[in-house]
Amino acid sequence: MTVLNYVKKMVMLLCVVFAVTACGYHNSATEPNRLGERFKEVAIAKVENPTLERWLEPKLRSLLRDEITRRGQLVWTDKSKADALFNIKIISLSSGSSILGNDDITLKYDKTLKVQMRVTNAADGKLLWNSGTVSVTESYFTNEESATEELVVELLVRRLVDKMNQAY
Repeated sequence: MTVLNYVKKMVMLLCVVFAVTACGYHNSATEPNRLGERFKEVAIAKVENPTLERWLEPKLRSLLRDEITRRGQLVWTDKSKADALFNIKIISLSSGSSILGNDDITLKYDKTLKVQMRVTNAADGKLLWNSGTVSVTESYFTNEESATEELVVELLVRRLVDKMNQAY
């Protein structure tokens, strides 16, 4: 009976370990980033914003700084002292109809933000990492547009930093 209880406890422990790791739990401070160990001090060189949404650039800068600072992997500095520079291009921020009701009246909308981030070596300008186009789409009702815009930027920044930290 004691051997059976021991086996049950071991199985339960293994299930908990697998469940925690399957959920993606990790310590982001020890997680490697794609820039490498010698590129710890970073700065945002520029943000291209071809949209008419003037609030978007400062919001994106602020959230990116906060997310990277929160994860504790990189240190923000002046451009002149940086090892690596972030160059961000906002490709688009768009809205569309998601659900149409009777008589083709829009009941729910979609907000999509597309961004590309390139990280270059500050010393020689060589490309260290390119995110490719990263996109986030969220649905919202008519009175939720402003909150949804903020959410889309926040989710996109998380996705960008997650992608930069994928060490494969």
